[in-house]
Amino acid sequence: MRYLIIQTAFSDSAILIEPLIETIKYNDKDSFIVLLIAPHTKNIFTLNPNIDHIIQYDKHGKDSGISGLLRILKIIRGFGFDILISAHCSIRTSIISMFSKAKRKIGFKESNLNFVYTDTVSKKELSHEMDKNLQLAKPLNFQIIRKIHLYYPDDSKKLIEGIFEAYSIKEDDKIIGIAPASVWPTKRWPKEYYKKVANTLTRKGYYVVLMGNHKDTQITNFIKGNNEKIINLAGRTETGDLFYLISKINLLISNDSIYVQIASAYNTPTIDIYGPTLPSFGFYPLSTKHKIIEIENLDCRPCSKNGNISCHKGHFKCMMDIKPNIVLRAVYELLQIKGEKDEQ
Repeated sequence: MRYLIIQTAFSDSAILIEPLIETIKYNDKDSFIVLLIAPHTKNIFTLNPNIDHIIQYDKHGKDSGISGLLRILKIIRGFGFDILISAHCSIRTSIISMFSKAKRKIGFKESNLNFVYTDTVSKKELSHEMDKNLQLAKPLNFQIIRKIHLYYPDDSKKLIEGIFEAYSIKEDDKIIGIAPASVWPTKRWPKEYYKKVANTLTRKGYYVVLMGNHKDTQITNFIKGNNEKIINLAGRTETGDLFYLISKINLLISNDSIYVQIASAYNTPTIDIYGPTLPSFGFYPLSTKHKIIEIENLDCRPCSKNGNISCHKGHFKCMMDIKPNIVLRAVYELLQIKGEKDEQ
């Protein structure tokens, strides 16, 4: 059978279709699986051995408008798909599904133009986005594989282990990863707070590794300062390198972002800091050991689905009121460190 899976959203949404891919391949060993995704998420899936082809849909760039839509439809029709599965609920995605010529089309009841699908499932009763996506396998009567599998090349392992060696990090040393950035400014815990946490942890003997892309270096450079025990890898790692790095650290501290989903894949203990968004949106950590930190009962939360450029209220209490000592306390609890006092 030939399958097309559609998910053209942000990276943290895209990564959570991976268990759906595993589920299809587990139940249909001879399946031919194609993804339709946004270009910026391609590297998540490049090394996945269960994916046969990736179609990049640059819907906000070269493929915007009718001409781009027609180009994508021509490619899709050329494959002659037996089953189309849409994890995206937009009108555009439903139009693609409608004209795909796939024999069977599976989507969410909550999708715009949901009548185009031959089978629909509801995602309302499930809390995590991964489980909502796995509902899409329900009409196929497949056995569900509830696990995120992420693949990295051998070169990534060599790179990260080489960095550890350069910093004289030994096997029994504790490494704490910090992912301080986000596309949305209001989803970023203040860099001054991250700096306080990072410096406190290095004083206590931990190594801190900063993660991010080249756009995040202003934030990570500030956090690092002149602290030699803080390793700033922002802008210096590829996607596969991050996968291996997060699989090796002892703890991740992050905003609500894709790094949390990567940590979930490797069961890495995680502290997830929420500001304008909510865990109930479905992107909370799945790691066995995790803590969600948020200011509850703020009448302005959530202010949007993804966050905003700036706080509409002007006070940014959802993040400013989460003081560094709160996060440090969570670190000590997850690492089971006894006798640590709150840092003020």
